[in-house]
Amino acid sequence: MSSLAFYTASLLLTAYDVGYLLGRFLGFILVGILYFLPTVLARKKSKSTQIFLLNLLAGWTGIGWIGALIWALSSDKAQPMPVRIVGSASVANELANLQALRDNGSLSEEEFHQQRQRLLNQPN
Repeated sequence: MSSLAFYTASLLLTAYDVGYLLGRFLGFILVGILYFLPTVLARKKSKSTQIFLLNLLAGWTGIGWIGALIWALSSDKAQPMPVRIVGSASVANELANLQALRDNGSLSEEEFHQQRQRLLNQPN
């Protein structure tokens, strides 16, 4: 009877060990997934490699992990800056047109100077 008790106790100990090891393994997997969460979130971003490297190399500091997480959650698209291109050729053409209008009498001297100042003082 004592051998049966010993055998039962050894099975319980083994089941406990398996549960403990399984718990440790699942905990390790969960921590790994949590650690690389910024990388997983950034997988479709244009800077995903940089986010992965920040997460891998500096994530253990906590600040690096938070930085990678913020970067991964931030918007990927830069806001385009409005660009107004005014070519010097168009200003030169306008000045030539004003000169022609003044020469044929369509513009007075005063109107010519006002329009010329307007063209030369417009922002680029």
